[in-house]
Amino acid sequence: MASRYGIRLIFRGWGFFVVVKKIKFVGKSFKGRREVIIKKLIGQTATYGVATIVARFIGFALTPYLTLKLSGAEYGVYSYYFGLIPFGLVILTAGMENGFFRFLSKCDTAEDRKKLYATVLSAVTVAGLSFFILVSAFSPLIFKHLNAYEAGHPSLIPIVAGIIALDAVLAMPYARLRAESNTRLFVTTKIANVLVNVGFCLFFYSVLPHFRDSAGLGWMWIDGYGAGYALLANLLASMFNFVLLSPMLRHVEWGIDKTLLKRIFVFSLPLFLGGFGGTINEFIDRQLLVYLLPPGIGMEQVGIYSGVMKIAALMTLFLQMYRYAAEPFFLSEVKKEDFKKANAEGLKYFTIASMTVFLVIVFYMDIFQFLVSGEEYREALFIVPVMLLSNMLVGIYFNMSFWFKVTERTYFAILITFTGVVFTLLLNILLIPSMGYVGAAYARLGCETAMVLLCYFLNRKYYPVPYDLKTIGLYALVAAALYGVSVGVHIPAVVPRLLFNTLLLGAFLAFFVRREKIDLHSILKK
Repeated sequence: MASRYGIRLIFRGWGFFVVVKKIKFVGKSFKGRREVIIKKLIGQTATYGVATIVARFIGFALTPYLTLKLSGAEYGVYSYYFGLIPFGLVILTAGMENGFFRFLSKCDTAEDRKKLYATVLSAVTVAGLSFFILVSAFSPLIFKHLNAYEAGHPSLIPIVAGIIALDAVLAMPYARLRAESNTRLFVTTKIANVLVNVGFCLFFYSVLPHFRDSAGLGWMWIDGYGAGYALLANLLASMFNFVLLSPMLRHVEWGIDKTLLKRIFVFSLPLFLGGFGGTINEFIDRQLLVYLLPPGIGMEQVGIYSGVMKIAALMTLFLQMYRYAAEPFFLSEVKKEDFKKANAEGLKYFTIASMTVFLVIVFYMDIFQFLVSGEEYREALFIVPVMLLSNMLVGIYFNMSFWFKVTERTYFAILITFTGVVFTLLLNILLIPSMGYVGAAYARLGCETAMVLLCYFLNRKYYPVPYDLKTIGLYALVAAALYGVSVGVHIPAVVPRLLFNTLLLGAFLAFFVRREKIDLHSILKK
Protein backbone atom coordinates (compact mmCIF):
# COMPACT_ATOMS: atom_id res chain seq x y z
CA MET A 1 0.00 0.00 0.00
CA ALA A 2 1.21 3.48 -0.79
CA SER A 3 1.44 6.06 1.97
CA ARG A 4 0.35 9.63 1.39
CA TYR A 5 2.56 11.78 -0.76
CA GLY A 6 2.49 15.35 -1.99
CA ILE A 7 2.65 16.57 -5.55
CA ARG A 8 3.29 19.89 -7.16
CA LEU A 9 0.80 20.92 -9.79
CA ILE A 10 2.19 23.70 -11.93
CA PHE A 11 0.06 25.40 -14.56
CA ARG A 12 2.08 26.69 -17.53
CA GLY A 13 -0.03 28.00 -20.38
CA TRP A 14 -2.56 25.27 -21.05
CA GLY A 15 -0.34 22.38 -19.96
CA PHE A 16 -0.31 20.56 -16.68
CA PHE A 17 3.05 19.59 -15.30
CA VAL A 18 2.80 17.42 -12.21
CA VAL A 19 6.02 17.19 -10.23
CA VAL A 20 6.33 14.62 -7.49
CA LYS A 21 7.50 16.13 -4.23
CA LYS A 22 7.67 13.30 -1.74
CA ILE A 23 7.19 9.62 -2.45
CA LYS A 24 7.22 6.69 -0.08
CA PHE A 25 6.32 3.13 -0.94
CA VAL A 26 6.65 -0.03 1.06
CA GLY A 27 8.84 -2.48 -0.87
CA LYS A 28 12.54 -2.24 -1.55
CA SER A 29 12.31 -3.11 -5.24
CA PHE A 30 10.23 -0.08 -6.20
CA LYS A 31 11.04 2.48 -3.53
CA GLY A 32 14.32 3.68 -4.99
CA ARG A 33 13.23 3.81 -8.63
CA ARG A 34 9.72 5.23 -8.37
CA GLU A 35 10.71 8.85 -8.00
CA VAL A 36 13.08 8.62 -10.96
CA ILE A 37 10.42 6.90 -13.10
CA ILE A 38 7.63 9.38 -12.40
CA LYS A 39 9.86 12.47 -12.66
CA LYS A 40 11.27 11.28 -15.99
CA LEU A 41 7.79 10.65 -17.40
CA ILE A 42 6.54 14.03 -16.22
CA GLY A 43 9.65 15.82 -17.46
CA GLN A 44 9.31 14.33 -20.94
CA THR A 45 5.57 15.10 -20.93
CA ALA A 46 6.35 18.74 -20.13
CA THR A 47 9.01 18.94 -22.83
CA TYR A 48 6.79 17.46 -25.53
CA GLY A 49 4.04 19.67 -24.16
CA VAL A 50 5.95 22.75 -25.29
CA ALA A 51 5.83 21.56 -28.89
CA THR A 52 2.25 20.37 -28.62
CA ILE A 53 0.94 23.47 -26.90
CA VAL A 54 2.65 25.96 -29.20
CA ALA A 55 1.87 24.01 -32.37
CA ARG A 56 -1.75 23.33 -31.42
CA PHE A 57 -2.48 26.92 -30.43
CA ILE A 58 -1.01 28.24 -33.63
CA GLY A 59 -3.16 25.66 -35.39
CA PHE A 60 -6.21 26.65 -33.35
CA ALA A 61 -5.80 30.17 -34.71
CA LEU A 62 -6.69 28.70 -38.10
CA THR A 63 -10.12 27.58 -36.93
CA PRO A 64 -11.76 31.01 -36.53
CA TYR A 65 -9.94 32.13 -39.68
CA LEU A 66 -11.10 29.21 -41.82
CA THR A 67 -14.63 29.27 -40.41
CA LEU A 68 -14.69 32.95 -41.38
CA LYS A 69 -13.32 32.41 -44.88
CA LEU A 70 -15.26 29.22 -45.67
CA SER A 71 -18.98 28.60 -45.59
CA GLY A 72 -20.34 25.81 -43.39
CA ALA A 73 -20.56 23.51 -46.41
CA GLU A 74 -17.00 24.36 -47.57
CA TYR A 75 -15.61 23.81 -44.09
CA GLY A 76 -17.52 20.55 -44.14
CA VAL A 77 -15.66 19.49 -47.31
CA TYR A 78 -12.36 20.36 -45.62
CA SER A 79 -13.29 18.40 -42.47
CA TYR A 80 -14.61 15.49 -44.56
CA TYR A 81 -11.28 15.03 -46.36
CA PHE A 82 -9.22 15.82 -43.28
CA GLY A 83 -11.12 13.05 -41.49
CA LEU A 84 -9.85 10.58 -44.12
CA ILE A 85 -6.18 11.29 -43.35
CA PRO A 86 -6.07 9.36 -40.01
CA PHE A 87 -7.52 6.29 -41.74
CA GLY A 88 -4.72 6.35 -44.30
CA LEU A 89 -2.05 6.95 -41.66
CA VAL A 90 -3.11 4.09 -39.43
CA ILE A 91 -3.14 1.73 -42.43
CA LEU A 92 0.28 2.76 -43.76
CA THR A 93 2.08 2.86 -40.42
CA ALA A 94 0.39 -0.43 -39.39
CA GLY A 95 1.26 -0.04 -35.71
CA MET A 96 4.97 0.19 -36.53
CA GLU A 97 5.57 3.01 -34.03
CA ASN A 98 4.54 0.84 -31.09
CA GLY A 99 6.50 -2.05 -32.59
CA PHE A 100 9.56 0.17 -32.95
CA PHE A 101 9.41 1.26 -29.30
CA ARG A 102 8.81 -2.26 -28.05
CA PHE A 103 11.63 -3.90 -30.04
CA LEU A 104 14.00 -1.02 -29.32
CA SER A 105 14.11 -2.21 -25.71
CA LYS A 106 15.32 -5.60 -26.99
CA CYS A 107 18.21 -4.20 -29.06
CA ASP A 108 21.57 -4.87 -27.41
CA THR A 109 23.84 -2.91 -29.76
CA ALA A 110 23.83 0.26 -31.85
CA GLU A 111 23.92 -1.92 -34.96
CA ASP A 112 20.72 -3.66 -33.88
CA ARG A 113 19.02 -0.29 -33.37
CA LYS A 114 20.09 0.89 -36.82
CA LYS A 115 18.76 -2.29 -38.41
CA LEU A 116 15.44 -1.90 -36.55
CA TYR A 117 15.03 1.72 -37.67
CA ALA A 118 16.02 0.93 -41.29
CA THR A 119 13.52 -1.94 -41.42
CA VAL A 120 10.49 -0.02 -40.16
CA LEU A 121 11.36 3.09 -42.18
CA SER A 122 11.88 1.10 -45.40
CA ALA A 123 8.63 -0.82 -44.93
CA VAL A 124 6.55 2.31 -44.31
CA THR A 125 8.22 4.18 -47.20
CA VAL A 126 7.39 1.39 -49.66
CA ALA A 127 3.82 1.37 -48.37
CA GLY A 128 3.54 5.17 -48.63
CA LEU A 129 4.83 5.38 -52.20
CA SER A 130 2.61 2.51 -53.33
CA PHE A 131 -0.42 4.11 -51.71
CA PHE A 132 0.18 7.51 -53.34
CA ILE A 133 0.69 6.02 -56.81
CA LEU A 134 -2.36 3.77 -56.53
CA VAL A 135 -4.73 6.47 -55.22
CA SER A 136 -3.51 9.05 -57.76
CA ALA A 137 -4.01 6.59 -60.62
CA PHE A 138 -7.61 5.89 -59.57
CA SER A 139 -8.43 9.40 -58.34
CA PRO A 140 -11.02 10.10 -61.09
CA LEU A 141 -12.93 6.95 -60.14
CA ILE A 142 -12.69 7.76 -56.42
CA PHE A 143 -13.89 11.32 -56.96
CA LYS A 144 -16.76 10.15 -59.13
CA HIS A 145 -18.03 8.15 -56.15
CA LEU A 146 -17.44 10.93 -53.62
CA ASN A 147 -18.94 13.63 -55.85
CA ALA A 148 -22.38 12.24 -55.02
CA TYR A 149 -21.71 13.70 -51.58
CA GLU A 150 -20.64 17.19 -52.76
CA ALA A 151 -16.96 16.35 -52.42
CA GLY A 152 -15.33 19.49 -53.85
CA HIS A 153 -12.61 19.50 -56.55
CA PRO A 154 -11.07 16.38 -58.22
CA SER A 155 -7.51 17.46 -57.30
CA LEU A 156 -8.29 17.00 -53.61
CA ILE A 157 -7.91 13.22 -53.92
CA PRO A 158 -4.16 13.18 -54.84
CA ILE A 159 -3.52 16.08 -52.42
CA VAL A 160 -4.91 14.08 -49.51
CA ALA A 161 -3.04 10.97 -50.69
CA GLY A 162 0.18 12.99 -50.71
CA ILE A 163 -0.41 14.23 -47.16
CA ILE A 164 -1.06 10.68 -45.95
CA ALA A 165 2.02 9.22 -47.68
CA LEU A 166 4.40 11.94 -46.45
CA ASP A 167 3.11 11.93 -42.88
CA ALA A 168 3.30 8.13 -42.74
CA VAL A 169 6.96 8.15 -43.77
CA LEU A 170 7.75 10.97 -41.33
CA ALA A 171 6.10 9.06 -38.47
CA MET A 172 9.20 6.85 -38.24
CA PRO A 173 11.78 9.67 -37.89
CA TYR A 174 9.51 11.26 -35.28
CA ALA A 175 9.33 7.94 -33.42
CA ARG A 176 13.12 7.78 -33.46
CA LEU A 177 13.37 11.35 -32.13
CA ARG A 178 11.05 10.44 -29.27
CA ALA A 179 13.01 7.27 -28.50
CA GLU A 180 16.28 9.23 -28.46
CA SER A 181 14.71 12.11 -26.46
CA ASN A 182 15.83 14.50 -29.20
CA THR A 183 13.24 17.03 -28.16
CA ARG A 184 14.92 20.03 -29.78
CA LEU A 185 14.51 18.76 -33.35
CA PHE A 186 11.09 17.31 -32.51
CA VAL A 187 9.85 20.66 -31.17
CA THR A 188 11.41 22.71 -33.97
CA THR A 189 9.97 20.68 -36.83
CA LYS A 190 6.52 20.33 -35.27
CA ILE A 191 6.19 24.08 -34.78
CA ALA A 192 7.68 24.79 -38.21
CA ASN A 193 5.09 22.51 -39.81
CA VAL A 194 2.22 24.45 -38.25
CA LEU A 195 3.74 27.84 -39.07
CA VAL A 196 4.17 26.88 -42.73
CA ASN A 197 0.61 25.57 -42.84
CA VAL A 198 -0.78 28.79 -41.35
CA GLY A 199 1.39 30.91 -43.64
CA PHE A 200 0.12 29.21 -46.80
CA CYS A 201 -3.49 29.42 -45.60
CA LEU A 202 -3.11 33.17 -45.09
CA PHE A 203 -1.54 33.48 -48.52
CA PHE A 204 -4.21 31.43 -50.31
CA TYR A 205 -7.23 33.05 -48.66
CA SER A 206 -6.10 36.62 -47.92
CA VAL A 207 -3.39 37.45 -50.49
CA LEU A 208 -4.00 35.35 -53.60
CA PRO A 209 -7.58 36.61 -54.23
CA HIS A 210 -6.18 40.12 -54.82
CA PHE A 211 -3.91 38.77 -57.57
CA ARG A 212 -6.36 36.45 -59.32
CA ASP A 213 -6.17 38.52 -62.49
CA SER A 214 -2.42 39.19 -62.39
CA ALA A 215 0.03 37.59 -64.78
CA GLY A 216 2.36 36.45 -61.98
CA LEU A 217 0.02 34.71 -59.52
CA GLY A 218 -3.25 34.48 -61.44
CA TRP A 219 -2.48 30.92 -62.59
CA MET A 220 -2.73 29.75 -58.96
CA TRP A 221 -6.31 30.95 -58.53
CA ILE A 222 -9.17 28.50 -59.10
CA ASP A 223 -12.72 29.78 -58.75
CA GLY A 224 -14.72 27.82 -56.19
CA TYR A 225 -11.68 25.91 -54.93
CA GLY A 226 -12.72 26.67 -51.34
CA ALA A 227 -11.49 23.94 -48.99
CA GLY A 228 -8.89 22.84 -51.55
CA TYR A 229 -6.48 25.62 -50.57
CA ALA A 230 -6.54 24.57 -46.89
CA LEU A 231 -5.68 20.99 -47.85
CA LEU A 232 -2.99 22.20 -50.26
CA ALA A 233 -1.45 24.23 -47.41
CA ASN A 234 -1.32 21.01 -45.35
CA LEU A 235 0.46 19.18 -48.18
CA LEU A 236 3.04 21.97 -48.59
CA ALA A 237 3.69 21.96 -44.83
CA SER A 238 4.26 18.19 -44.90
CA MET A 239 6.68 18.60 -47.82
CA PHE A 240 8.54 21.27 -45.85
CA ASN A 241 8.85 18.91 -42.87
CA PHE A 242 10.09 16.18 -45.17
CA VAL A 243 12.96 18.48 -46.19
CA LEU A 244 13.74 19.36 -42.55
CA LEU A 245 13.93 15.69 -41.54
CA SER A 246 15.66 14.51 -44.71
CA PRO A 247 19.02 13.95 -42.90
CA MET A 248 17.28 11.21 -40.90
CA LEU A 249 16.23 9.65 -44.19
CA ARG A 250 19.52 9.98 -46.05
CA HIS A 251 21.84 8.42 -43.50
CA VAL A 252 20.01 5.11 -43.39
CA GLU A 253 21.12 1.72 -44.70
CA TRP A 254 17.88 1.13 -46.57
CA GLY A 255 16.62 -2.39 -46.55
CA ILE A 256 14.18 -4.70 -44.82
CA ASP A 257 15.20 -7.49 -42.50
CA LYS A 258 12.33 -9.85 -43.28
CA THR A 259 12.70 -11.90 -40.11
CA LEU A 260 12.72 -8.79 -37.93
CA LEU A 261 9.83 -7.22 -39.86
CA LYS A 262 7.77 -10.37 -39.38
CA ARG A 263 8.35 -10.26 -35.60
CA ILE A 264 7.44 -6.57 -35.49
CA PHE A 265 4.37 -7.16 -37.61
CA VAL A 266 3.16 -10.03 -35.40
CA PHE A 267 3.43 -7.71 -32.38
CA SER A 268 1.99 -4.68 -34.19
CA LEU A 269 -0.85 -6.34 -36.13
CA PRO A 270 -3.33 -6.38 -33.23
CA LEU A 271 -2.39 -2.78 -32.41
CA PHE A 272 -2.84 -1.85 -36.07
CA LEU A 273 -6.29 -3.44 -36.16
CA GLY A 274 -7.11 -1.85 -32.83
CA GLY A 275 -5.80 1.50 -34.08
CA PHE A 276 -7.89 1.22 -37.21
CA GLY A 277 -10.94 0.51 -35.08
CA GLY A 278 -10.04 3.48 -32.90
CA THR A 279 -9.78 5.70 -35.97
CA ILE A 280 -13.23 4.55 -37.05
CA ASN A 281 -14.55 5.47 -33.62
CA GLU A 282 -12.95 8.91 -33.76
CA PHE A 283 -13.55 10.00 -37.35
CA ILE A 284 -16.31 7.95 -38.98
CA ASP A 285 -19.00 10.26 -37.60
CA ARG A 286 -18.07 12.92 -40.21
CA GLN A 287 -18.57 10.43 -43.01
CA LEU A 288 -21.83 9.12 -41.52
CA LEU A 289 -23.23 12.63 -41.14
CA VAL A 290 -22.82 13.04 -44.91
CA TYR A 291 -24.23 9.62 -45.80
CA LEU A 292 -27.15 9.52 -43.33
CA LEU A 293 -28.50 13.05 -43.78
CA PRO A 294 -30.32 14.41 -46.86
CA PRO A 295 -28.23 15.93 -49.71
CA GLY A 296 -27.37 19.56 -49.12
CA ILE A 297 -27.48 19.19 -45.34
CA GLY A 298 -24.75 16.67 -44.55
CA MET A 299 -21.68 18.74 -45.46
CA GLU A 300 -22.98 21.77 -43.58
CA GLN A 301 -23.60 19.61 -40.50
CA VAL A 302 -20.06 18.20 -40.80
CA GLY A 303 -18.68 21.73 -40.99
CA ILE A 304 -20.53 22.93 -37.88
CA TYR A 305 -19.73 19.74 -35.96
CA SER A 306 -16.03 19.87 -36.86
CA GLY A 307 -15.75 23.58 -36.09
CA VAL A 308 -17.17 23.19 -32.59
CA MET A 309 -15.05 20.07 -32.08
CA LYS A 310 -11.96 22.30 -32.28
CA ILE A 311 -12.88 23.71 -28.86
CA ALA A 312 -13.23 20.24 -27.37
CA ALA A 313 -9.89 19.36 -29.00
CA LEU A 314 -8.21 21.43 -26.29
CA MET A 315 -8.71 18.35 -24.13
CA THR A 316 -6.74 16.23 -26.58
CA LEU A 317 -3.87 18.72 -26.43
CA PHE A 318 -2.94 17.46 -22.97
CA LEU A 319 -3.44 13.85 -24.09
CA GLN A 320 -1.16 14.39 -27.08
CA MET A 321 1.71 15.83 -25.08
CA TYR A 322 1.33 13.03 -22.52
CA ARG A 323 1.18 10.42 -25.28
CA TYR A 324 4.47 11.54 -26.86
CA ALA A 325 6.26 10.86 -23.59
CA ALA A 326 4.21 7.92 -22.31
CA GLU A 327 4.47 5.57 -25.32
CA PRO A 328 8.26 5.15 -25.41
CA PHE A 329 8.39 5.47 -21.63
CA PHE A 330 5.99 2.67 -20.68
CA LEU A 331 6.83 0.42 -23.63
CA SER A 332 10.62 0.55 -23.52
CA GLU A 333 11.87 2.14 -20.30
CA VAL A 334 9.76 1.09 -17.30
CA LYS A 335 10.72 -2.27 -15.85
CA LYS A 336 7.89 -4.77 -15.66
CA GLU A 337 7.96 -4.94 -11.86
CA ASP A 338 7.52 -1.15 -11.69
CA PHE A 339 4.87 -0.86 -14.36
CA LYS A 340 1.68 -1.39 -12.34
CA LYS A 341 2.26 1.32 -9.76
CA ALA A 342 3.67 3.79 -12.29
CA ASN A 343 0.73 3.23 -14.66
CA ALA A 344 -1.80 3.60 -11.83
CA GLU A 345 -0.30 6.95 -10.87
CA GLY A 346 -0.20 8.06 -14.49
CA LEU A 347 -3.92 7.40 -14.83
CA LYS A 348 -4.75 9.16 -11.57
CA TYR A 349 -2.97 12.41 -12.36
CA PHE A 350 -3.93 12.39 -16.01
CA THR A 351 -7.60 12.11 -15.02
CA ILE A 352 -7.38 14.89 -12.44
CA ALA A 353 -5.65 17.15 -14.97
CA SER A 354 -8.30 16.30 -17.58
CA MET A 355 -11.08 17.24 -15.16
CA THR A 356 -9.38 20.59 -14.62
CA VAL A 357 -9.20 21.14 -18.39
CA PHE A 358 -12.91 20.29 -18.63
CA LEU A 359 -13.82 22.87 -15.99
CA VAL A 360 -11.60 25.56 -17.50
CA ILE A 361 -13.23 25.18 -20.92
CA VAL A 362 -16.87 24.99 -19.76
CA PHE A 363 -16.43 27.78 -17.20
CA TYR A 364 -14.84 30.13 -19.76
CA MET A 365 -16.93 29.21 -22.79
CA ASP A 366 -17.63 32.92 -23.32
CA ILE A 367 -13.95 33.20 -24.26
CA PHE A 368 -13.38 29.88 -25.99
CA GLN A 369 -16.35 30.45 -28.30
CA PHE A 370 -14.16 32.84 -30.29
CA LEU A 371 -12.19 29.85 -31.58
CA VAL A 372 -15.00 29.57 -34.15
CA SER A 373 -16.52 32.37 -36.20
CA GLY A 374 -20.12 32.72 -37.27
CA GLU A 375 -23.44 32.13 -35.55
CA GLU A 376 -24.04 28.80 -37.29
CA TYR A 377 -21.06 27.39 -35.39
CA ARG A 378 -21.76 29.03 -32.03
CA GLU A 379 -25.30 27.72 -31.95
CA ALA A 380 -23.76 24.24 -31.49
CA LEU A 381 -21.61 25.14 -28.45
CA PHE A 382 -23.98 23.26 -26.14
CA ILE A 383 -22.48 19.93 -27.27
CA VAL A 384 -18.94 20.90 -26.24
CA PRO A 385 -19.23 19.35 -22.72
CA VAL A 386 -20.28 16.04 -24.31
CA MET A 387 -17.27 16.16 -26.65
CA LEU A 388 -14.95 17.03 -23.76
CA LEU A 389 -16.11 14.01 -21.79
CA SER A 390 -15.53 11.81 -24.85
CA ASN A 391 -11.98 13.13 -25.24
CA MET A 392 -11.32 12.60 -21.54
CA LEU A 393 -12.38 8.97 -21.89
CA VAL A 394 -10.04 8.60 -24.89
CA GLY A 395 -7.18 9.59 -22.60
CA ILE A 396 -8.30 7.25 -19.83
CA TYR A 397 -8.44 4.34 -22.27
CA PHE A 398 -5.01 5.29 -23.63
CA ASN A 399 -3.55 5.10 -20.12
CA MET A 400 -5.24 1.78 -19.40
CA SER A 401 -4.21 0.24 -22.73
CA PHE A 402 -0.55 -0.02 -21.69
CA TRP A 403 -1.24 -3.11 -19.58
CA PHE A 404 -1.97 -5.30 -22.59
CA LYS A 405 0.91 -3.77 -24.57
CA VAL A 406 3.62 -4.45 -21.99
CA THR A 407 2.30 -7.99 -21.45
CA GLU A 408 2.18 -8.43 -25.25
CA ARG A 409 -1.50 -9.34 -25.13
CA THR A 410 -2.11 -6.87 -27.92
CA TYR A 411 -5.00 -8.93 -29.29
CA PHE A 412 -7.13 -7.25 -26.61
CA ALA A 413 -6.78 -4.02 -28.63
CA ILE A 414 -8.84 -5.64 -31.39
CA LEU A 415 -11.56 -6.85 -29.01
CA ILE A 416 -11.88 -3.50 -27.22
CA THR A 417 -11.76 -1.15 -30.18
CA PHE A 418 -14.06 -3.20 -32.36
CA THR A 419 -16.52 -3.35 -29.49
CA GLY A 420 -16.31 0.43 -29.71
CA VAL A 421 -16.86 0.26 -33.47
CA VAL A 422 -20.09 -1.67 -32.92
CA PHE A 423 -21.31 1.00 -30.49
CA THR A 424 -20.16 3.77 -32.85
CA LEU A 425 -21.98 2.44 -35.89
CA LEU A 426 -25.16 1.45 -34.10
CA LEU A 427 -25.50 4.68 -32.12
CA ASN A 428 -24.68 6.90 -35.10
CA ILE A 429 -27.13 5.06 -37.35
CA LEU A 430 -29.83 5.36 -34.67
CA LEU A 431 -29.19 8.97 -33.62
CA ILE A 432 -27.91 10.94 -36.64
CA PRO A 433 -31.08 10.81 -38.79
CA SER A 434 -33.14 12.43 -36.04
CA MET A 435 -30.53 14.45 -34.12
CA GLY A 436 -27.83 15.31 -36.69
CA TYR A 437 -24.46 16.28 -35.22
CA VAL A 438 -25.91 16.12 -31.69
CA GLY A 439 -26.53 12.41 -32.21
CA ALA A 440 -22.95 12.01 -33.47
CA ALA A 441 -21.61 13.63 -30.28
CA TYR A 442 -23.62 11.33 -28.00
CA ALA A 443 -22.69 8.29 -30.10
CA ARG A 444 -19.01 8.99 -29.54
CA LEU A 445 -19.54 9.38 -25.81
CA GLY A 446 -21.30 6.01 -25.71
CA CYS A 447 -18.51 4.36 -27.69
CA GLU A 448 -15.70 5.67 -25.48
CA THR A 449 -17.58 4.72 -22.31
CA ALA A 450 -18.00 1.15 -23.54
CA MET A 451 -14.30 0.87 -24.41
CA VAL A 452 -13.09 2.16 -21.04
CA LEU A 453 -15.38 -0.19 -19.13
CA LEU A 454 -14.36 -3.23 -21.19
CA CYS A 455 -10.64 -2.40 -20.89
CA TYR A 456 -11.00 -2.02 -17.12
CA PHE A 457 -12.81 -5.33 -16.61
CA LEU A 458 -10.29 -7.18 -18.79
CA ASN A 459 -7.50 -5.61 -16.78
CA ARG A 460 -9.03 -6.81 -13.51
CA LYS A 461 -9.16 -10.35 -14.87
CA TYR A 462 -5.79 -10.70 -16.60
CA TYR A 463 -3.31 -8.15 -15.18
CA PRO A 464 -4.78 -6.12 -12.29
CA VAL A 465 -3.33 -2.62 -11.98
CA PRO A 466 -4.10 -0.85 -8.67
CA TYR A 467 -5.94 2.13 -10.17
CA ASP A 468 -6.99 4.58 -7.44
CA LEU A 469 -10.67 4.63 -8.43
CA LYS A 470 -11.75 6.00 -5.06
CA THR A 471 -9.71 9.18 -5.46
CA ILE A 472 -10.53 9.54 -9.16
CA GLY A 473 -14.25 9.10 -8.41
CA LEU A 474 -14.14 11.69 -5.61
CA TYR A 475 -12.60 14.34 -7.88
CA ALA A 476 -15.08 13.47 -10.62
CA LEU A 477 -18.02 14.01 -8.24
CA VAL A 478 -16.64 17.35 -7.05
CA ALA A 479 -16.03 18.51 -10.66
CA ALA A 480 -19.54 17.41 -11.72
CA ALA A 481 -21.11 19.21 -8.75
CA LEU A 482 -19.28 22.46 -9.53
CA TYR A 483 -20.27 22.22 -13.19
CA GLY A 484 -23.87 21.68 -12.10
CA VAL A 485 -23.74 24.81 -9.94
CA SER A 486 -22.35 26.81 -12.87
CA VAL A 487 -25.16 25.65 -15.16
CA GLY A 488 -27.86 26.02 -12.51
CA VAL A 489 -26.98 29.55 -11.44
CA HIS A 490 -28.09 31.86 -14.26
CA ILE A 491 -25.99 35.04 -14.51
CA PRO A 492 -26.83 36.99 -17.70
CA ALA A 493 -23.87 39.39 -17.68
CA VAL A 494 -20.62 37.96 -19.04
CA VAL A 495 -18.10 39.48 -16.60
CA PRO A 496 -19.96 38.50 -13.39
CA ARG A 497 -20.54 35.04 -14.88
CA LEU A 498 -16.82 34.59 -15.54
CA LEU A 499 -15.96 35.82 -12.04
CA PHE A 500 -18.43 33.39 -10.49
CA ASN A 501 -17.02 30.52 -12.56
CA THR A 502 -13.50 31.55 -11.54
CA LEU A 503 -14.55 31.12 -7.90
CA LEU A 504 -15.88 27.64 -8.73
CA LEU A 505 -12.64 26.70 -10.47
CA GLY A 506 -10.69 28.06 -7.51
CA ALA A 507 -12.80 25.89 -5.21
CA PHE A 508 -11.89 22.77 -7.20
CA LEU A 509 -8.19 23.62 -7.16
CA ALA A 510 -8.29 24.49 -3.45
CA PHE A 511 -9.92 21.13 -2.72
CA PHE A 512 -7.22 19.41 -4.78
CA VAL A 513 -4.40 21.30 -3.04
CA ARG A 514 -5.80 20.64 0.42
CA ARG A 515 -6.52 16.95 -0.11
CA GLU A 516 -3.17 16.18 -1.72
CA LYS A 517 -1.31 18.31 0.85
CA ILE A 518 0.47 20.35 -1.82
CA ASP A 519 3.07 22.82 -0.56
CA LEU A 520 2.14 25.98 -2.50
CA HIS A 521 5.03 27.92 -1.01
CA SER A 522 7.59 25.51 -2.42
CA ILE A 523 5.78 25.53 -5.79
CA LEU A 524 6.01 29.32 -6.03
CA LYS A 525 9.62 29.15 -4.93
CA LYS A 526 10.31 26.54 -7.61
